[in-house]
Amino acid sequence: MEKVLIKSKFDRKLYKRFLYFNVFVKSVSVYFFIAAALLSLYLSINVTLNADASQTNKSIYWVFTIFLFSSLPAFTVGRIIGTVNKLEKEREGKLEIIEITKPKIVRFIEGAQGKVVLGWEHFESIYEYRDHVYMCIDRDQGLIFKKESITEGDVETFRKLAMRNMRPGRRGKVRYFIKFKEDQR
Repeated sequence: MEKVLIKSKFDRKLYKRFLYFNVFVKSVSVYFFIAAALLSLYLSINVTLNADASQTNKSIYWVFTIFLFSSLPAFTVGRIIGTVNKLEKEREGKLEIIEITKPKIVRFIEGAQGKVVLGWEHFESIYEYRDHVYMCIDRDQGLIFKKESITEGDVETFRKLAMRNMRPGRRGKVRYFIKFKEDQR
């Protein structure tokens, strides 16, 4: 039976990259927020240059613009740092073990009660990079691991399992993306 076993410790940098990836690549809401902030800046400048506008109107526009621009980092960077800190505190150097087989993916944390059993249908996409893999469940959840943490099986076996067992997307293709150029030898 094809099987991939992954054993890894919590990697703060990797989880931060995963969450930034989710915010800036997999989500469009941050771009709507940025567009709203830029529109607010444009309107504030126009109201300021308008000689007929009252001082109160100018102040309201600028306060709203400053609020949008100052809250943008809190909604992105602040949320990501808070999530990573929470995960780091929960994991505290414990070993995460992920067992990937044809019928299921089992994840448990050494020393913690319970385990999570997922079917391939739970994963909407997988992104493979040169040294790590993101298995995305939704915008904020997924399994993340470094390729070097594979203790049984290999990356090729993982790819085959994913390509055969993931549910195809709307266009009939599995959403497995290799985001690096493999060395031609």
